[in-house]
Amino acid sequence: MVVSPYKYALLLVLAFSACVPAEKQLQLEVYETSAAGNKLSPITIAPEQEAGATLKLQPEQHFQTITGFGGSFTEASAYLLNRLSRANRSKVLEAYFGESGARYSLTRTHINSCDFSLSNYSYAPIEGDLELTNFSIEEDRDDIIPMIKEAMTVSKDGFKI
Repeated sequence: MVVSPYKYALLLVLAFSACVPAEKQLQLEVYETSAAGNKLSPITIAPEQEAGATLKLQPEQHFQTITGFGGSFTEASAYLLNRLSRANRSKVLEAYFGESGARYSLTRTHINSCDFSLSNYSYAPIEGDLELTNFSIEEDRDDIIPMIKEAMTVSKDGFKI
């Protein structure tokens, strides 16, 4: 029996169209270490079932306004920035505040020392000094204040602190 080339090609197409790669199952191994005493104990996780949820995007509906994006001025970050060369410090500040960078518009800084300070200090270190005669921001003059001022010169739009 002779099979025409067209029928042969059709049979090949039909045969190969039924060939689909098997869906790969992701194999995970999860281990837990905890205060309860588990040390790299294997954990069994049941596979999740498909929820069949539908996500509907409606870009024309607005529910909130974005005020801006930003970060923190801390003594640790200011200290490290001051140890960089002027060129590298400028690159970092440009990346956060500049026209070609993230253009941060919101910032914050700590009052007194915080967990990102080089030491513990207070602007008003004397208890009961209600007149604030011993008030001082001297701890911030070397690093934080210069960094904020330099960021202000880089930011064309300005930022809230």
